[in-house]
Amino acid sequence: MFYKFFIVCLTGSALRCWVCSSNVNVMCNDPMNTTDHQAAFHIRTCDPGPYGSSKPICRKIVKREYGERIIIRQCSTPYHDEIDVIDGQCGNSMTQPGRDVIESCHICSSDLCNSATAISSMRLLYITIIIFLACTFHQSKYFL
Repeated sequence: MFYKFFIVCLTGSALRCWVCSSNVNVMCNDPMNTTDHQAAFHIRTCDPGPYGSSKPICRKIVKREYGERIIIRQCSTPYHDEIDVIDGQCGNSMTQPGRDVIESCHICSSDLCNSATAISSMRLLYITIIIFLACTFHQSKYFL
């Protein structure tokens, strides 16, 4: 019951993402120190897409453009192959021929999640739930 309530709470509020590009603002590079530089970055509340048709996501793209490594953080609408992704790799639409060389691309759906260079908040939540369930199962198996 609590899990369902938590999911409803997560989906009920507007998503906020970091919006910047390292070729415009060097503070957008990795690692990004969000505590020291929050005022210098633009935090944007994402729009739900045309006619409110889809939930917005945060996106972090690392690409090469003329040999320069560029990091882009943005609000975005999921592509057709990303509709069911909550936290993970971008869909194949990001790696189509003719585009810049994409080194990595990650999408996520929790507030300010596109600042991360490692583990995201949703992934941490999933790991915590799995550990909790494993411990509960282990205790019930041996202490009943």
